[in-house]
Amino acid sequence: MDKKKRESKNDRKKRIAVQTQTRVTQEKENRAPLVQVRHNRECVSNRVYDLYLDNITVMQGGIILLDNSELQLTQGRKYGLVGRNGVGKTSLLYALASGEFKIPEHLQILLVEQEMAGNHKTPLQQVLETDVEREALLKEQEQLASNEENSEKQDGRISDIYRRLEEIDAHTAESRASSILGGLGFTQDMINNPTQKLSGGWRMRVSLARALFVQPDILLLDEPTNHLDLDAVIWLEEFIQNSDVTIVLVSHSRAFLNRVCTDIIHLCDSKLTYYSGNYDQFVKTRTELQTLQRKKFEFNQAERQDAKAFIDKFRANAKLASLVQSRIKALDKMEEVEDIIEDHKTVFQIPQPEKLSSYLLRIEDGKFGYSENNIIFEELSFAVHSDSKIAIIGDNGAGKSTFLKLLTGNLELMYGHQMRNPKLIYSYFTQHHIDQLDMDLTPVESLQKQFKGQTPEHFRAYLSKFGLKGSTHLRQISELSGGQKSRVALAKQLYTCPHLLILDEPTNHLDLDAIDALIDTLKSYNGGFIVVSHDEHLVESICQQIFYVKDKKMVQFKGDFQAYRKALITRQL
Repeated sequence: MDKKKRESKNDRKKRIAVQTQTRVTQEKENRAPLVQVRHNRECVSNRVYDLYLDNITVMQGGIILLDNSELQLTQGRKYGLVGRNGVGKTSLLYALASGEFKIPEHLQILLVEQEMAGNHKTPLQQVLETDVEREALLKEQEQLASNEENSEKQDGRISDIYRRLEEIDAHTAESRASSILGGLGFTQDMINNPTQKLSGGWRMRVSLARALFVQPDILLLDEPTNHLDLDAVIWLEEFIQNSDVTIVLVSHSRAFLNRVCTDIIHLCDSKLTYYSGNYDQFVKTRTELQTLQRKKFEFNQAERQDAKAFIDKFRANAKLASLVQSRIKALDKMEEVEDIIEDHKTVFQIPQPEKLSSYLLRIEDGKFGYSENNIIFEELSFAVHSDSKIAIIGDNGAGKSTFLKLLTGNLELMYGHQMRNPKLIYSYFTQHHIDQLDMDLTPVESLQKQFKGQTPEHFRAYLSKFGLKGSTHLRQISELSGGQKSRVALAKQLYTCPHLLILDEPTNHLDLDAIDALIDTLKSYNGGFIVVSHDEHLVESICQQIFYVKDKKMVQFKGDFQAYRKALITRQL
């Protein structure tokens, strides 16, 4: 092949990333992805694909989120960026992708955002079009083939096109793209249907698939497991583990961080601190370091107090004057050890309901569908009691949300019996309630609008029970982080002291500390709850029963979450 080598994996990803940058710049109106790639001008890395940025600052709305800190990324490492809601994790990812820092010219950085716009193009087309050169070559090849005029020049150009297509492995592009989409849960019908027919969660997966297809030098992922079912999460874990791309990811999933991360970057007090290992190792190391620092501080304080006490006691004693002066000099030279800054522990205080006896909800021999030709559930039997702690997990599109709507009465059974305790008050929390918040109101105003007759002070005290600081009570909801908005929505849903909580993906947008607070609160909750979640830590911590949808039935799994995960991996379900 004229001694030309087939394109290497690194050459391919650099070529595609350069093309993607050009496409993002040129196509503003019709571009489908919410993927941004940025190249800069000055090389400041000390190794080819490592990245070192010194004295970087990130600000938002006049607030300093990151102050003269260092960013260090080593090629091939997988970094979990952690910190509380609102400290600036997502802002740092955007700053990296948008060119606010001086990035080495040869490094390709790609940011996957949460969701992309849908259009007439299929997921497969949207993934393939990231390889702009392949698309252009195929189009030119088609034009030349349809040209009836044959010439030596045209034949030579066709030969050049064939040769280049072979060099860039164009013949494998479609299978590689389909494999990635399939791993993320797309069926063949979904792969070949327009993205405008997909939900936001599935469009987010298309955006993720595009990024995985490109494989840039540094990939930035913001909550990549949001909207993914467990099967897709497992696939993504394996993909990241086997990838040689440097990855920085923000995630609320402790289990995901533990499985994929080689390092943790902790954003706290406007500084970045680096820890080797996964999230659990980070927590252990940080706790040990804080304990050691506290001991050093206490020892230092005791030494200083002893010296001060000696000086005060013998200052007037002429016989000990030289010794007192010696102690004074020693005290002046003594380095003062700083105390640790205590982490503010997030605490949720959910209003407790009165205890109801017997059942809360019950469905017997139920059948539901949108028509006789489109049955979703049949032979459906399910009971919820005042002490039920239930997790519902399973594939996206299996019917989990439909089932919750049946329980709440938003949908009616075609056949069967549905019974509800007449005293039952329930709360149904979904992502929809966050989206429906009036962004122009403050959290206090939002509560006042829905629940009349209480003072602003009453609602401020109530919001504080959900870990919302006083400063957030009077800021417009549009200015709050995703996690803070989630807490506002949760506070509104729980204000009526429900006997039953129905929580659909409640950990989305919450930071890891807030998830731990939610877990602690639900453990002590007097009522029953049903949680739709694939958050391993949450389900393992609070749920006593696991259900999943199979063959149009709600089936109880005989085992814990780890057993379910294993059964899913080995295809035993």
